[in-house]
Amino acid sequence: MLQQGQFVADIVYFYGEDSNITALFGNKLPDIPDSYNYDFINADALVNLLSVKENRIIAPSGMSYSVLVLDENSRNMSLPVLRKIRSLVEAGATVAGNKPVRSPALSDDPDEFQSTVNELWKTENGENIVGKGKIIAGKTVAEVLSALNIQPDFTFSKPEPDTKILFVHRKLGKADIYWINNRNNRSEKLEASFRTEGMVPELWHPVTGKIEPVSYVFENGQTKVPLNLDPNDALFIVFRKPGKA
Repeated sequence: MLQQGQFVADIVYFYGEDSNITALFGNKLPDIPDSYNYDFINADALVNLLSVKENRIIAPSGMSYSVLVLDENSRNMSLPVLRKIRSLVEAGATVAGNKPVRSPALSDDPDEFQSTVNELWKTENGENIVGKGKIIAGKTVAEVLSALNIQPDFTFSKPEPDTKILFVHRKLGKADIYWINNRNNRSEKLEASFRTEGMVPELWHPVTGKIEPVSYVFENGQTKVPLNLDPNDALFIVFRKPGKA
């Protein structure tokens, strides 16, 4: 039986303190490329749960992230959140987002707020090195991921302009498990690329439990797999056994 495993995401996304996820993203999700996964985080979890290990942002669950992204809504930022961001960056984290402009809390010290902002955002367009980490300002999420050389986790060729494939990536021990879903009511023949190399892909059918091999190629840190998806099809691609191209 295929166990759930741990969700894999590159980004932890802070949406601010003065609104909720539904109000901000009920009609449109954050501008993050479809080939990357992310988790939302609120102020309480950011301040109390996140830490840094080997330049990665760590949560108590074991989840780790390459970058903390600040939504534009977080430019109204309280002093406790600002202090936490400074401590994460000093410990080696990468934070991407624009310079905070004010604190929503009347009790926050405005002088400390401004001095901390100036320390972290010495420039508002580019990299600011602070301690072991850095702040990246004035860039889109796609530009930040490219600058950090974080390859897409999952991409696919598009036989049609409206071809849409969703994915979820989980880690179970040393195995990588990708759930792939064809969102159109038509068959799709495409090439999928997964951010893993050195492991043999297997196609797992969730309805029947059938496991079958698929052809594949290792290329530049990616594994390329041709897929034939039925209308509204969903399947797993599982990498659990080492192999050669």
